[in-house]
Amino acid sequence: MLTAMDKGIEAAQVATPPVGVYRGVDLRILPKFIAFKAAMLKHNLTLQYLLVIHLAAFALNFAFSRYEIHGLQMKLREKEYILAPGVMDFTPASPQSVSDSYVVNAAMTFLGMLGNVNAANIDEQYKRLASFMSPELSIQFEEEAREWRETVKAENISEILRVTDREVVSTDDGFYKVTAIAQRERYSNAENLGHVDEIVEMTMRLVPPVKGKEWFLEITSLKRGRADGFKPSTSGGKANGK
Repeated sequence: MLTAMDKGIEAAQVATPPVGVYRGVDLRILPKFIAFKAAMLKHNLTLQYLLVIHLAAFALNFAFSRYEIHGLQMKLREKEYILAPGVMDFTPASPQSVSDSYVVNAAMTFLGMLGNVNAANIDEQYKRLASFMSPELSIQFEEEAREWRETVKAENISEILRVTDREVVSTDDGFYKVTAIAQRERYSNAENLGHVDEIVEMTMRLVPPVKGKEWFLEITSLKRGRADGFKPSTSGGKANGK
């Protein structure tokens, strides 16, 4: 049976796709998809920023905590000292628990560096002695001893200091005052120049441990003079024995 279209009475009907559809793909949902992807990217970027901020805050907090712990450890170590000369292991001690024998032994070592000198060893002896002094006293000692060192080397002088008596007085804040009575005997070119009685006053204090240092006492003042004209002093003074 022929239809009206077949007879040419009606025009052929052409099917048109729905608006917004191309090749079977619905393009009407594309704006929503783009908006969704943009929101996801923004959300992920924000999350990354938050993670970076939290990591940075954690790193700063960790670094600050370690710095604070290190500072507390340093403060704690300031109250502990090595007492055994030549021993690298730490031996805790507080100023009130340091024995007089330790202080006396250190003082005798320092007096030996000060008084037992000759033309060959005076520079080394005085340099080593200055290393145990406070910075201010070390500068003063080096300056005042310069002329005496030159005299010793020029006149080939040898000096021997024999300690006959000593006294140690300690304070609660870690300072020790040592007073030594000694006899100084001096030679020049093997000729005996006689002997003189002397008094040496030395003030020392305990200092924090330093690796490789024999004694952990620092000389803060030093005065040496003839017994017949010695005036006690609590400040640093000449120590060249002239």
